[in-house]
Order: sequence, then C-alpha cells, then structure tokens
Amino acid sequence: MKGIAFSVLFGAACIAAAPVSAQTCAAPATWHPGVAGTPDLSGTTCGHETGIISVCQNAAGAPARAFVASIFVAADVAAFTAIDFTGGAGYTISTYLVPQAGGCNNNAACTTVGDGSTSMHHGDIPPGTYYLIITGADFDTPGACGTFNAHSDSFLPVTLQAFSID
Repeated sequence: MKGIAFSVLFGAACIAAAPVSAQTCAAPATWHPGVAGTPDLSGTTCGHETGIISVCQNAAGAPARAFVASIFVAADVAAFTAIDFTGGAGYTISTYLVPQAGGCNNNAACTTVGDGSTSMHHGDIPPGTYYLIITGADFDTPGACGTFNAHSDSFLPVTLQAFSID
C-alpha cells in the first residue's frame, strides 16, 4: 500500500514539474480578448517559435523568437475596440495578425500590425480566427526576445433598457 501511495505522489510531482509547452505556430496559446474572455495576455517571446523568418509578405522580418496565440475576433465590436502592446527589456515588440486559414508560418499577408506605440483596432480586423504573432522588430539583434503584455480594452456598450419622464 505504501508503494502505491508513493508511486501516485511521485507521479503527481512529475506532472506538476513538467515544463509548459511552447506557444508556437503548431501549438499556439488561445486568447479570447474582450468582454467574454480575458482582457490581458502576458508572457515572454523567449523559448517559443523560432521558425518565422519573415511576415506580412516579406514586409517585415522576425528575430527568430516569437510567442504565437490563436485569437477569434467576432463581428461585434462589443468585444474590444483596441489591443495595446507593451514589451519588456531586451527587444522592441512587434505584433502581427495573420489569418489562421493561411497558416502561421507561410509569410501570408498580415491583416494588421502593432507595436509598443501602435494598437490593433477592431475596425481593422474582419471577423475570423487569427494567429497573433508577438516578436521583436526586424532591426533587433537575431534571437532578441523578452516579456510582453497585450491588453484589450474590453469595450462593453450600454443599451438603454427603459426611459420615462415623470
């Protein structure tokens, strides 16, 4: 009986210590920005996707380190109006939104781009499922990476339900 209990506890400890999987084109993180999901996505670009060489039909490069998330953008603007990005030390944050149907790593046309001073606006994004690629700028040192935060403003419009004058 003691051997079984030890095996169960040892197995649970091994599972708890297992490394978190990388956020890559093949296995992206899932993020639901806006009211129905979580407004923030935080992490690091270090240790994730290393195979992206160029994005936006060769309009921009990538320093070979990227965090990849799958996001769904609804037609309803109520989800969010903008996503803002903040990058940490060690690199200059650049973000690309690529339709998931075209594939993450095939140098498809970008739907929109963003960085530490440019937001992605809901009005620039047709409804659909996308890869959000968070990486360094093409002028960064190869392999440059660091922490990031993506924040959607979670816009929720208010509709007047009743009105009366007494």
